[in-house]
Amino acid sequence: MAIPSDIEEFVEKHIKLMISQTESYLPFIKVAFPYSNNIADGVYNLIIGSALSVFVNQYAMRMKNPTVEDFSDFGKIALKYRDQIDHFFA
Repeated sequence: MAIPSDIEEFVEKHIKLMISQTESYLPFIKVAFPYSNNIADGVYNLIIGSALSVFVNQYAMRMKNPTVEDFSDFGKIALKYRDQIDHFFA
């Protein structure tokens, strides 16, 4: 079973919004992860953690549970944005 297209679209819009607002939460990242040598990792973790919450909540609103395959597909969606976040800090 693939992720329903409306959930996938909602999650991707959320990720894109978070990426577009990266500058606004950089001060938080620097305080929350003071020993991190790679701020891009902190930003990626924050964005994908937030998106994972959105992903699970979208299923919960439909009274469904995501399958293992759905979580795997979510990982593929998340990975698409890794390079974009890295380039933001290059």
